[in-house]
Amino acid sequence: MTTLVGVTKCPVGIAHTYMAAEKLEQAAKKLGYDKVKIETEGASGTEDTLTRDEIVNADAIVFGADVAVDDLDRFDGQKVVFGDTTSAIKNATELIKKYDNAPVYHANSKQEEDSTEEKSSKGQQNPLVKQLLNGVSHMIPFVVVGGLFIALSIAFGGHPTSSGMVIPKGTVWSAMNQVGTLGFTLMIPILAGYIGDAIAGRAALAPVMISAYVSNSPDILGTKAGTGFLGAILIGFLGGYLVKWINTWKIPKDLRPVMPIFVIPLLGTAILSGAFIYLLGGPISWLMTALEDMLRALSANPSTNIILGGIIGLMVASDMGGPINKVAFLFGVASITANTPQIMGMVACGVAVPPLTVGIATLINKNKFSKAERSAALPAVLMGLIGITEGTIPSASANPARVFPSILIGTGVASAFGAIFKITDVVPHGGPIVGVLGATNNLLLFLLAIVIGVAVGVAVLTFLQNRAVKKGKANLD
Repeated sequence: MTTLVGVTKCPVGIAHTYMAAEKLEQAAKKLGYDKVKIETEGASGTEDTLTRDEIVNADAIVFGADVAVDDLDRFDGQKVVFGDTTSAIKNATELIKKYDNAPVYHANSKQEEDSTEEKSSKGQQNPLVKQLLNGVSHMIPFVVVGGLFIALSIAFGGHPTSSGMVIPKGTVWSAMNQVGTLGFTLMIPILAGYIGDAIAGRAALAPVMISAYVSNSPDILGTKAGTGFLGAILIGFLGGYLVKWINTWKIPKDLRPVMPIFVIPLLGTAILSGAFIYLLGGPISWLMTALEDMLRALSANPSTNIILGGIIGLMVASDMGGPINKVAFLFGVASITANTPQIMGMVACGVAVPPLTVGIATLINKNKFSKAERSAALPAVLMGLIGITEGTIPSASANPARVFPSILIGTGVASAFGAIFKITDVVPHGGPIVGVLGATNNLLLFLLAIVIGVAVGVAVLTFLQNRAVKKGKANLD
């Protein structure tokens, strides 16, 4: 009996993680593997965890991971194919076939990093991006909880005054608002900490997270503002590579056990925090303030605001959860931390449009689409309602020439209208679900922006598909 095991993990831990696992399983069975077990490290936790015995006894080990996999030491001494979710989803068969020539993985070595660098030179994910996304994936739950608690507390407990919305102290809404604020406070050290963790492991967590908290404390820095997410990202990378360098020191064997629990946290925190207090804090704080001003200016000016919305919409739809989509997403998250959530509002309007467009167009005009596209239509609509752009992938893969123009135009229109309507979103997610949960400032206009974008996208896709059917270019099998 031949066995294949693997691990899949994407930054958000929702769609790509499970789609990659499914594709690897299907491809492995077609290649003749009798038993397949894929560990999925998703947003709800790790499922189908691989044991050391299963790993050692496997005939092939394949990763489809965009961020750092948990407990990599389990794979020490085994041949491993280091792939990302995109390669697993698009061509799982070729990824599995690489196992014969895969290198042996050794814990505490540069093997995985070197392998990833080799992939990036061929157009796949850069290791720096992988490390950044590891921080983002761990940060997202904190932003979601913080944003929703703040939004709900203001929506139900706030009272408009001349100085803004005020929540009476001593109420449950006041407590909820404070919990939400705590979530936003913690997201900065979490972002930095898990960037460092992806680079140097758990030893980096304490110095990086403490220093990131310091970098976001104006009182400690002696500045008017903290360094925000830019400072967190910089600390994550600086701290991660600092700890990685310290781990290369030739330390007497008797002192090694105290390095990760005493020396590295103490020395790392002193170096990183000192650097930000005395050198980097002021310039980065100024840069953050300038960035906030720029975002506010772009959001406030009608002409630039609409253009910005259109560009963000195009980015969201361009690769459906891929790196360009993630850049727009990170820009939106940055706008939340910079207190200019209009940018995230544009992203939120756009992410639902691609899957809703292909799903609705297919359901309306069933006889003009293939059986496979019809079967994917309803799941696409459901994923669109909860803001998962990846629901478009099956239709886009089968019908790229007609799907991509329609979703690009529709999403650009939706995000532009989100800009026109001045929609805000205080959680790093999109689709109608965030409006229903109270994360947007105007539910009706938010839904209207999505409906307009979907209507345009459906119209374009229907036109292109009907023309292809008439010319005999559409595959309806």
